[in-house]
Amino acid sequence: MPLYDYRCSDCGDFREIRPMAESTSERPCPVCGTPAPRSLSAPFLGGAAPGGWLRPSASNGQRVPWRAACGLGCSHAH
Repeated sequence: MPLYDYRCSDCGDFREIRPMAESTSERPCPVCGTPAPRSLSAPFLGGAAPGGWLRPSASNGQRVPWRAACGLGCSHAH
């Protein structure tokens, strides 16, 4: 089951594991019981790095940024 974020106007944020069928319904705050709407959160982007997405290098198996993988003469925009 997915993990959803909710925001209570009095107590702040909390998370709950809920069935997808119940993803849009409000949940009671675990502290005060006030109905709290679901809030949107940023997705987890595993593998992200400051220099760009990492990918395995074909030559040595080490992970390198995509930008470095293109080489100096690439023709597409980064």
